[in-house]
Amino acid sequence: MTILITGGAGYIGSCTTLKILQTLDTKCIVVDKQETSNLQKLLISFPNKIVFYKLNMCDLTSLEEVFKNYKIKSIIHFAAYTIVSESEKQVYEYLSNNINSTLNLVELMVKYNVENLIFSSSASVYGNAKYVPIDEEHPTEPQSTYALSKKICEQIIQKYSSKGIKFITLRYFNPAGCIENLGEEHDPETHLIPILIKSILEGKTFKIFGNNFPTKDGTCIRDFIHIEDLVNAHIISLEKLINNEKINEIYNVGINKGYSVMDVLNKSLEILKKDTNKNFNFIFSEPREGDVPILVANSNKIQKHLGFKPRYDLEDIIYSVWKYEKQKISI
Repeated sequence: MTILITGGAGYIGSCTTLKILQTLDTKCIVVDKQETSNLQKLLISFPNKIVFYKLNMCDLTSLEEVFKNYKIKSIIHFAAYTIVSESEKQVYEYLSNNINSTLNLVELMVKYNVENLIFSSSASVYGNAKYVPIDEEHPTEPQSTYALSKKICEQIIQKYSSKGIKFITLRYFNPAGCIENLGEEHDPETHLIPILIKSILEGKTFKIFGNNFPTKDGTCIRDFIHIEDLVNAHIISLEKLINNEKINEIYNVGINKGYSVMDVLNKSLEILKKDTNKNFNFIFSEPREGDVPILVANSNKIQKHLGFKPRYDLEDIIYSVWKYEKQKISI
C-alpha cells in the first residue's frame, strides 16, 4: 500500500508519517514545500519506506508527477498555511495556497482513481462559540482567513465526494506535545506550549495575547490534544476509509476539556520547577487578530463512530515538550 502525505514534513504531518510507518505495512510519499529537521530524522530512520517530493501543490503539473510515478491508495492532506494572525495580513496568499492546493489534489484523485482522503481541518471553522463544548452541528462562522480557507476546503472535498472520493475530515482543536524525537519546529513558532517552555528555559519574558476575553481569568481557553492521540485518530480514520466504513464524515478531535492560557502557564511552572530554578516573567499584550475566546471540543462522535479515545492530558503534553526542548538547551 502507498500513502501520499501532503505537508508531511511539518509538525503534525511528520508525526503522523512516523506512526504510520511504525504500525502499517506501507510506503509513504511525502509532499512538502520544504525540508525540515523532522523530515530528515524520518528519512534516516526509514530510508526505504519514504519518498520525498519538494514541490508546491499549487503547481498542478509538478503534483501530477507524483500520481504518475506511484499507485497511490490513500491520501492524508495536511499541507496548508496555518498561522491565524498571519492569515489576516496575507489574505490572498492564504486563500490561494490552501484552496488551490486542495483543488489540485482532489482533481488528481479523480483522474487517477484515488478514493480515500483524510483532510486536516480545524476547530477554528466554528468561530465564536455559541455553546460549549462544541459538537459537529455547531454553526461554522470562521473569524479568520485561515479558518475561512479550511471551511472552503471542506466544502470542496464534500463536493468531490459525488465524483467518487471517500473522505473523513478531522477538525483539530489544539494539537501539542512531542512523539519520540519529533516535536514542534515551526519558524516562527506560534504555538503556546513550545513558546512558553522555551521562554522558561531561556529566561525570556513570555507574552500572553489578551487578558480581557470573557473567560474565567480573561485569557483564551483551548482544548489541547496530545499529538500522539491526534495521530492515532488519523490512523483509525484511514483504516475505516479503507474498509469502507463511516465514510464522508466530519469529526472533532479533542479531549472535551478546556484550559486557559494561565492554566497552561501555571501547570508548566509546576512541572518545570522540579528541574530548573530559572527566573520567569510574563506580560499581557493585545489580542491577536482572529483569536476567539473559547474552543472546547465535544468529540463524542468520533469516540462513538470510530472507537477513538484520547489517552493523554495536559500534564503529559507539557512534560513531553519539556523533555524535547531541554535536550536542545543547556539548563
